[in-house]
Amino acid sequence: MSLSVNVSKDEFLSGLASLQNITGKKGTIAILSNVLLETDDDRIILTATDLEVGVKVTIPAEILVGGRITLPARKLFEIVRESGVDLLHLELHDNNWVKISADSSDYNLAGMAAEEFPDFPEYDEESLVKIPSDTLKELIEHTIFSVAQEGEGQFNLAGVLLEKEKNEEGALLRMVSSDGHRLSLMEIEVNKNLDRLKMGVTTLIPRKGVQEISKFCEGEDGVLLGFEKNQAVLKTAKTLLIIRLMNGDFPDYRNIINIIKQDKFIAIDRQSLINSMKRMILFTEDRFNAVKFHIENNTLMLSSESMDIGNAKEIIKTEYTDEMMELGFNGKYFMEALQVMRSDTVQAYINSQESPCLIKGIDDPGYVSVIMPMKI
Repeated sequence: MSLSVNVSKDEFLSGLASLQNITGKKGTIAILSNVLLETDDDRIILTATDLEVGVKVTIPAEILVGGRITLPARKLFEIVRESGVDLLHLELHDNNWVKISADSSDYNLAGMAAEEFPDFPEYDEESLVKIPSDTLKELIEHTIFSVAQEGEGQFNLAGVLLEKEKNEEGALLRMVSSDGHRLSLMEIEVNKNLDRLKMGVTTLIPRKGVQEISKFCEGEDGVLLGFEKNQAVLKTAKTLLIIRLMNGDFPDYRNIINIIKQDKFIAIDRQSLINSMKRMILFTEDRFNAVKFHIENNTLMLSSESMDIGNAKEIIKTEYTDEMMELGFNGKYFMEALQVMRSDTVQAYINSQESPCLIKGIDDPGYVSVIMPMKI
């Protein structure tokens, strides 16, 4: 017999929960649905990977006999979650079967040999730089919603672009996303030197990796971040996250932003626009969410129509005295861009009836959203 451990239910459950998004992906390699359990001194290391994102979680345990085994991640999580005890005992038996004891209850779970589990990527500890967790979470919050879905548009739009740039205060981090119909950009100053943070000419993080980074930052003041070869590395005291980066170029977002002249704008109450847009979307076709904008004499008239449902119209007061404009936009795109902002009033820059709309807010430094118009 090898592998015999006692482990806290709560610690075990928390570790397994953090792996479920990775092991839950359906694929042709069966062992990727399993979690690798390894003992090391007075702890268990849980490892999961889908070959795009890999996670290692360390939890304290009483190690009676050391060993390694892989077990079905979902079923193991469900067994631990439903067990009504504080302490669990795991014991490996012949043919990769593991007996899980919880007081008067016993469960036997079929595993697979640890030797079949993919090797976890190596990384250089010296290349990691500590970044505030709030910084990474805010960058992601302001860009994740406009990443292209799989199979939607170009492959290189199915992730976010991450850049660093030196400034007088130290450096800033910038995250940019686009699905071809809209663009979101967020940049935040980091009051430290980021020279040790080695990044390629183009650093593209896939959508799933970005989502895992956001979860990874929860409950942490800061995380160690690094980039090497084709991977991003994030580390805390108990957890290691490695993400395979995407290959390819990203659209010239600077040119997209710069073609929009920012000499005149429409000032709109942000919450009023969000509320109105929610009502307009009730009368749009689900796929396009087309809302018509009629801008004239300090008013913005929104209207939408569905052949099957009916139509809606609403007027919002604005600050605008220039020539009349009529445009169409995807209302859902507007809502998502506005919902991550803090400003009471937003500035919408629109140059002409065929022009994209650039959205900014005084209380949202570093954030810019661009939404392309649509024909109605």
